[in-house]
Amino acid sequence: MIANRKNLEKIFILCVLTAFTGQIYLNPFASGFRFSFSVSALSLMLIFFKDISVMAATNAVGVSIFLFRSFVYLLGHPEADIASAVILYAPGAIFYVLYGILFELLSVRDKLRKGEHIILSLWLCDSISNIIEVAVRKSRIDHPFEIVVLVLILMGLMRSIITTIAYEVINYYMHRYEREQKDRKYRELILFMASLESELFFLRKSSVDIEEAMKRSYRLYEQLQDKYLKDEALMVAKDIHEIKKDYIRVVSGIEKTLSEEDKSLYMNLKEIYQIIKANTEKLIVMNQKQIILRFKFQQNFITRDYYQLISILNNLIINAIDAIEETGIISISQETSGSYCFFKVLDNGEGIDESDIDLVFEPGFSTKYNAITGEMSTGIGLTHVKHIVERHFDGRLEVSSSEDGGTTFTIQIPFSKIAV
Repeated sequence: MIANRKNLEKIFILCVLTAFTGQIYLNPFASGFRFSFSVSALSLMLIFFKDISVMAATNAVGVSIFLFRSFVYLLGHPEADIASAVILYAPGAIFYVLYGILFELLSVRDKLRKGEHIILSLWLCDSISNIIEVAVRKSRIDHPFEIVVLVLILMGLMRSIITTIAYEVINYYMHRYEREQKDRKYRELILFMASLESELFFLRKSSVDIEEAMKRSYRLYEQLQDKYLKDEALMVAKDIHEIKKDYIRVVSGIEKTLSEEDKSLYMNLKEIYQIIKANTEKLIVMNQKQIILRFKFQQNFITRDYYQLISILNNLIINAIDAIEETGIISISQETSGSYCFFKVLDNGEGIDESDIDLVFEPGFSTKYNAITGEMSTGIGLTHVKHIVERHFDGRLEVSSSEDGGTTFTIQIPFSKIAV
């Protein structure tokens, strides 16, 4: 029912569009015959609306064109009668019905991949239908029939070429739009998976903390003498145990999702930069800041560990955005030296106090807070970055900063650990 309604809506749109484009026309034979671009509009919509019936559409167009043109004619000529309108515009309706029959017989929709075939098919549909229409109007045309047919064939060819070019242009931009949408979704998926990798680290850490809390509560249960407190401690231990099981299920589910990812997938550094840049630009706009991003690389190497690398750079860049009040520059660069790959994330923000340098990688440490809500940052981003660099890549993470000159994070990773 819904599909039928949608098809009727499409046919209605097709009728309206054809009727209006039919008002842009040439009248080469000084009669009711018109050469308009409504046929091109009709052809394009028949090609793109593949779920509607060709015959139903062209019959509806023929009737609507006849009614619309007759209405306009009678409105502009009060002295005219309906019979004269029928004589003038009924052959136009015949044209569209014949066009639909030929369009279906020649299977135009099946010839879209070959430009010359679609031009030839549309040319035949256009020319034959026009010739028959003119034959019906023959008594009203004051030109030799042979000349009229020649003009119709040439104009039909021109209109078919224009229709084919329009189809190719529309098709190109439609495919381009679809590719852009797919690329956007792919980038978002990559960022999501990288974030999932980050969250997994903290879930594992929390699982260890929960396990330790459960052991302590049970030890407390064993040491207590008071029966009421002893029972309460045991209930706490049981509750913690249930929470632990839930955490294990969540961690196992995320690990399974990540393990199902195709480990043979690769990404080069340029692609990684593009994903991070697109995401960072959105964050900058959301934070209402004016920040220039600069991405540079010495070697566009390929890596299998792109989730981890994206997570590292993304966290450091977000940290840099927080450090810049309104305007600034963030530079992300890569260099290769010997058997090591170096990344540097540099910003010209407020910098880090010298006394805090040794604490920035400690869990929970943060100097950032939300000026609107007053809430402190969690201080876990840099801890996670350091964990990935050291545990996953066997690398090193260093930071240097001055209160006036901004901050630079330097990542050193063995090239064999990151590049394929």
